Amino acid sequence: MIRINLLPTEEVERAADQRQQIATVGLVVAVSLLALVVVHSVQAARTARANHRLTQVREELEAITGPYQELVKIQAQQKELEEKLKVITQLEARSGGPVKVMSDLSGAMPDKLWLTEFNEAAGTVKMSGYSVDEQTIADFLRRLGSSSFFTGVDLEETTQVTQENVKQKKFTLKAQVNYAGGPPQAAPAGAPGAPPPGKTAGAKPASPTMTASAGGVTP
Repeated sequence: MIRINLLPTEEVERAADQRQQIATVGLVVAVSLLALVVVHSVQAARTARANHRLTQVREELEAITGPYQELVKIQAQQKELEEKLKVITQLEARSGGPVKVMSDLSGAMPDKLWLTEFNEAAGTVKMSGYSVDEQTIADFLRRLGSSSFFTGVDLEETTQVTQENVKQKKFTLKAQVNYAGGPPQAAPAGAPGAPPPGKTAGAKPASPTMTASAGGVTP
């Protein structure tokens, strides 16, 4: 049997062009999809490596934070002990100063109070330090005022300070000290600690009056 192609030549060529265009579009789509898969895989691998590194850094940070906090605590305790030792050393260095003065001062200090400065001139003592609150300072003044070596205990100043993110009370006080015990010895006229005109030298000043209030203790 003889077959005769009755389709015009132009239609045959048009059909061939359409098939070629469809194949080209399909190839482009396939290549694009493959590129997207490759890019996604690379990005996923980078993200996984970054997450893994982040986990390692967090673990290293946690391993360091624990010992560091313990070290900070130990350093704070060491600083407190050094400050107390400094005050005790200053007292021991006083020629002729009895050990009982140091013992009374140490016994009068509450647990949550420590001194950073102790200066004495002609029987007048000036102390500075820190405490957790004003009530503890008031307790310290009361105990110190009951000592036979310290008289005229007077709170001069209290201020709110922050050390290592902890709020504390800084205080300064003044008192008369007699290393022999009993009333303080008379100081030369015009010298620090000397009684003002009209008062008898060696007279024991009145103890400070402490008034409790909602905001703390006021001298």
